[in-house]
Amino acid sequence: MDNNYTVQAQELSTEELQAVLQEHWEYETEAVLAAMEELQKRGVVVPEQEQEQLLQQLQQEEQVMQVPEKETPAQKAKNFFMLFVPQPHYTVTPVLLNLNLLVFIIGALLGLDIVNPDAGRLVDMGANFGPYTLTGEWWRLLTSMFLHGGIMHLLFNMMALVQIGVQLEALVGRVQFALAYVLCGLAGSVTSLWWTSPDISVSVGASGAIFGMFGMLLMVLMLEREMDWKSKRAMLTNMAVVIGINLAYGMRGGIDNAAHIGGLVAGIVLGAILLLRSGRYITQSYTTMGTAITTAVGGILLLGFFYTIPFTGKVRYAYAMEEIGKKEEMAMQALYALDKAGDKPDPATILPMVATGIQLWEESEVLLEDIDDAPESEQRRMSALLDYVRLRKLSYQMLQEDLKAGRPLLHQKQQQMLYAINSYAVQLQKGDFPDEAIQSSAQNGQVSMEELVTNSDGAPLDSADVAAVGDPLYVLDGIEVGVASKSELLPEIQQLTPERIKNITVLKGPEAVAIYGNKAVGGAVIITTNK
Repeated sequence: MDNNYTVQAQELSTEELQAVLQEHWEYETEAVLAAMEELQKRGVVVPEQEQEQLLQQLQQEEQVMQVPEKETPAQKAKNFFMLFVPQPHYTVTPVLLNLNLLVFIIGALLGLDIVNPDAGRLVDMGANFGPYTLTGEWWRLLTSMFLHGGIMHLLFNMMALVQIGVQLEALVGRVQFALAYVLCGLAGSVTSLWWTSPDISVSVGASGAIFGMFGMLLMVLMLEREMDWKSKRAMLTNMAVVIGINLAYGMRGGIDNAAHIGGLVAGIVLGAILLLRSGRYITQSYTTMGTAITTAVGGILLLGFFYTIPFTGKVRYAYAMEEIGKKEEMAMQALYALDKAGDKPDPATILPMVATGIQLWEESEVLLEDIDDAPESEQRRMSALLDYVRLRKLSYQMLQEDLKAGRPLLHQKQQQMLYAINSYAVQLQKGDFPDEAIQSSAQNGQVSMEELVTNSDGAPLDSADVAAVGDPLYVLDGIEVGVASKSELLPEIQQLTPERIKNITVLKGPEAVAIYGNKAVGGAVIITTNK
């Protein structure tokens, strides 16, 4: 049964008819027109300007309600490509969209898997990674916003960015939109670090910034006092759909929901501040001073939040391991130079490198000694690494003294030290650590091989005996392993730990040649192991 709006209007009081005009968005167009006509019949004057404005709004609403004509494929393609082109009231959004896509393409060209990228490669490209971000590489808070964990992650985020950008940038303007995007993204990155610490995670994505934009739009619509509810409802419905899709995707494992929450809260706060600055009216005109103050205060709060994140646990342990690896690589340059110099090293050249090496080993020792909350699974590795670093430092100190005094470098004590160091290096490479009782013999530089190395007569070696040996032939339990430098042991020899060695006999050139032939012209090292 059709409604007769004219009859219904006649039954309403004048006050009720005026209420229909004031809340016209709650009624159908025909009902509003009938109310206006009835008021005119009763002699109630509706101002001409107000009447014209009301008719325009009704006409616009009718146009919105009309079903649009079906787009042709060419029109659809054109509309799609226009998403990437800056336009009035849609300037910052396409720039951000293109920048995210460009970073993703560069990563793909560099070999990054577009479906399931390797976390290590993402870290190399600027991902948010606690051991690096918390130790000086703060810029990762920003760069991580433009990296994504695969093409699906990128597509969901870019779809959401366009949806929110089309609406919000037109309401608040490009300056406020851009500043809010950056601040919300940084808030998401900092929250992600705080949430995961002291564990380790690799965080990437624009989700924190995008959820911040959702939060800002929500506050703009809730606090704004001029826009009609019907228009707000349409925008909120659209926003709810996009948020729902992203939350559903966020339920998957590995999604950084902490960044989502941090960005969303920051966006809500910024949206509230923005509307309070404009007297709860939507505008794109804000004072430069107010914008500068908002940005400065936001930056200070984020900085303070960043410095409250604890640098402990796995985060500090991973950082220490990384730093020790770098320091070891630099310290080993002294040994490489010494090996390259051969039998006549120049003390003036080598000594400064050795002194630098001693300092680097001491720094590594301090790093390890300061760790009191390493993961339980890494305790044995850390203990072995600390012994290794201490022995390396003692070896370099011994080398420094020998270079200054002009003594032979690879004497018995140094050779024993190198064997002990090698045993720890093998343990660290294999991850096979013996009980602490076995390791304790090397604690604080106490080498357990004092009585193992002898000459052919069974007497301990002196410096002259060691100096007379060149590149020896290694013989392990009667089997000739091969010839190698005294400073670079063969893999079969590297695998030996001090507790496995029963005896080491060193033969000088003539003795070795008499037994093993010319291949032993540099001498021979005969190793017998415990059976």
